[in-house]
Amino acid sequence: MNDNGKLPKDDEEMNPVGVVVDAGDVEVHDSGEQWVLDERMKRMIMDLQRHWLTDYQQSREKLLVEMTERLHQEFLSDQQKIRTELLTQFKEELDTTRAELEQKYRDTLRAELLKVNDKHRKEISTIKKKQWCWECEAEAIYHCCWNTAYCSVECQQRHWTTHRKFCRRKQRGGGSGAPGESVGNNGSPGSNRNIGPSSVTQ
Repeated sequence: MNDNGKLPKDDEEMNPVGVVVDAGDVEVHDSGEQWVLDERMKRMIMDLQRHWLTDYQQSREKLLVEMTERLHQEFLSDQQKIRTELLTQFKEELDTTRAELEQKYRDTLRAELLKVNDKHRKEISTIKKKQWCWECEAEAIYHCCWNTAYCSVECQQRHWTTHRKFCRRKQRGGGSGAPGESVGNNGSPGSNRNIGPSSVTQ
């Protein structure tokens, strides 16, 4: 402190609130090294402390708000990223599963088609080895001539009126008779040559 009762320049720099302290407010011990503060100085220091504390609280709250908002945005961003990754992974797994199922379906279908084709070929081969009745299209057991067969005598008799004009079975004497009729060498009855059902072979 100088003679006019004011703080030195260094002391002014330590007084951020710019308050001038009178010489009467400060008491100095005989040693000159310690300061004794009166009530006014204490209030000034307490006000300064409250000012700093308030500023600290405001800065702290502002920082906490900013940090909270930033963390919230990061959380939302992470959630969106995770959701996108999960959707992408799910889509890839779904596509893989669908491709596997389609391939399995194609393999199964191909195997079934091979079985059906093989069965069809066998059935066709079996059918080709059989003859069918010209009258009712049932399986034939009686053969009349080169391409005509019947399943029964009744079918041969019903079909005879149509077939007799084309029958290639050789008739003795050039005659032809109805099914079950015996004809002679000149076409008259009495011959042991029978062109009817009794003459067909099984």
